Amino acid sequence: MNFFYVKQFPCIPPGSFSTADSLFVTPRVIELTCTAWDVQPFLDDVWREADADLRTAIERQWHDNREVTGGHPYDPPEWYAPPEDPCPLPPFKWDEERRARLRAELDAYYARLYGLDECDLRYILDPADVYGPDFPGETFRVLKEKEITRFGEYRTRRLVLEAWQRLQRQWGRP
Repeated sequence: MNFFYVKQFPCIPPGSFSTADSLFVTPRVIELTCTAWDVQPFLDDVWREADADLRTAIERQWHDNREVTGGHPYDPPEWYAPPEDPCPLPPFKWDEERRARLRAELDAYYARLYGLDECDLRYILDPADVYGPDFPGETFRVLKEKEITRFGEYRTRRLVLEAWQRLQRQWGRP
């Protein structure tokens, strides 16, 4: 692949993330990815490289998860060989509802990082929401149909827009 193409990808460069961005994103990504002992080495690596603020944020995320799910005890399997300075927390416990909310928070946060406003976000989630039911395009039709069948609503859209509103209040915007 030519580097010319890579430079055109709509990706936020890692150097563009502020400390606040990292403290918001990293613990949520860790919770979504580190849900079993076989992924614990990744958490150990992040932990070793984390400063005190990020470690505190990861611990807070783990405790929030434990409050909702009951958490896992720190009982590593025999094959797990912890490195020097391992993360003292066991993997996060999987909870579908919590994971949906975390993904929605990340979607809303990244929408802000990309400079979108609420109308842009609503359009991306469901163009008919902005332009009406006769709009000829769709974005996440399969996801929308599956969620309407399973939950009776397009849950992802609702969760992302609720997260957007919470974040807007947090950032002091109407």
